[in-house]
Amino acid sequence: MLAAAGFAVVIVTGLIHAQAPSPMLLQIEEAFAGTASVLIVSVQAQRVSSLSVLWLVSLAAGVVARGGRLHWMGRTVVIAALVAPIAFEQRLTDNYLGLLLAAIGMMYVSGKLTSELNYLLARARYDADHDDLTGLLSRAAFRRRLEELARAATAQRPLALLLFDIDDFEAVNKTAGHAAGDALLVSVGELLRREGAGSGLGGEVAGRLGGDEFALVVGDHAEETARRVWAGLPKGSEGGRGISGSVGIAFAPRDGGDAESLLRAADIALRVSKRSGGQNRLTVYAGSSLSGQGMSNARAELARIVGGEGLAMAVQPIVDMRTGEIHAYEALARFGAGGQGSPLHWFSLADELGEREALERACVREALRLLELRPQKVARLAVNVSAPVLLDRRTLQMLSALDDLSGLIIEVTEEALVHSDAALSAAVKPLRERGARLAVDDMGAGYSGLRQVTVVHPSYLKLDRALVTGIDRDPERAALVEALVTYADRVDCLLVAEGVETVEELERLLELGVPLGQGYFFSKPGTPWPQLAEEALAVLGAANARKGADGRGAAVRPSRLRAA
Repeated sequence: MLAAAGFAVVIVTGLIHAQAPSPMLLQIEEAFAGTASVLIVSVQAQRVSSLSVLWLVSLAAGVVARGGRLHWMGRTVVIAALVAPIAFEQRLTDNYLGLLLAAIGMMYVSGKLTSELNYLLARARYDADHDDLTGLLSRAAFRRRLEELARAATAQRPLALLLFDIDDFEAVNKTAGHAAGDALLVSVGELLRREGAGSGLGGEVAGRLGGDEFALVVGDHAEETARRVWAGLPKGSEGGRGISGSVGIAFAPRDGGDAESLLRAADIALRVSKRSGGQNRLTVYAGSSLSGQGMSNARAELARIVGGEGLAMAVQPIVDMRTGEIHAYEALARFGAGGQGSPLHWFSLADELGEREALERACVREALRLLELRPQKVARLAVNVSAPVLLDRRTLQMLSALDDLSGLIIEVTEEALVHSDAALSAAVKPLRERGARLAVDDMGAGYSGLRQVTVVHPSYLKLDRALVTGIDRDPERAALVEALVTYADRVDCLLVAEGVETVEELERLLELGVPLGQGYFFSKPGTPWPQLAEEALAVLGAANARKGADGRGAAVRPSRLRAA
């Protein structure tokens, strides 16, 4: 009878283990495993040797099954199992006493082994789910947590996903050292952990997705949360700009009902923030939902734009700040009825969907049409083209089809020169021979050095707006721009300051000898062909008069004016 009971217990234990037991069953499984063979061998002493192996295997199964501290039910089962043979036989034999002591010893040892195993398993699980530097959730673990929260979000109880990216983090590593960079990451992680603790969502809701990119889920007040994080970032030295960041925000269920859709939407918003210029930029995703039918709609809308529907070109003047005359125009993509968000939104969405080059080619096509239709007095039109698109056969065919390229300025980003400077130089050579000129955009954004710029021999260097904004208050930026003015003068190219928005910035740029400018101060982008505001012309005239009166600013060689 007892032997049959013992074998039944072994079978039950195996079934519990095979069915991935609940925590309650796991608590009593070790007790079952530890007492099964006691019930079996207590009937006949001669079975001790052969069935001790079964007993040890049962104990091992209990250890592997993660049994922990015994529940009261488990302790009751153990005591009952050990006392039952004595009550049944009405005596305590030497064999059973030895077996009893062995069982107690083995269960004690198995408990210790189980506790150690539980600790190691928990530690391994924690390490796999957390970033070892900041202690935040790892990318995979955060994605699982976000999936859980996104599925539970409703229109009445929405949640927000915030993606944070530290500006110029590589510069921190290079100038202050990797230890300082790690310390910055840890401080950002602590800020997000505190914000997550107050989110009301329960559990961990902050993660480090890699490098200097972080994520946080909050229930509400996403923009206020982002500003609190910015306020807590380390401040720079006196006069310094300190640490800043970019933030992209997406909401569930509006922008997506699963982790993948929300991460995609927030990443698009983050890219818009990073490309917008300035410090502590925040962008809320402005497109259609990126899950289910919404994703299909976004692809369809992007396909229509690539086909030319809803795509138009605005232009913005590039001004000769020495004379107040319009030197050229830059063509800028604009999206008409049905388009949502800024152009940056659509370019970022195209990035995410693998259609960036197709969208760029569509914009180049529209800009080249504008080039052919420009009035006689509009001498030049600048067209933005990334290196991959410029090197594409279809783009070169569009350019080859034009009769006259003398009015074309091809703007490529400094970033594009890092890996494709030689190929770009070879592609531009025949275009330059037909009259086209090359401009390097975003100069000073930190992508490459002057060596790559000299490879393609540009006619224009366009200063990144980050160098221009606040230049009247920042001696370091002014010193860098002054050095670039000297460089541009020696290699016979023209420097263009982008993002000029105030009188003070204009006056400082003129003092430093920058000849060309572009920005809202002169004219906002508009339908072809906007002229300069009377106020801008008046300020330019007064600024140049003051500059001439006190002798400030570098003289401009006549040869450079003719080359322009």
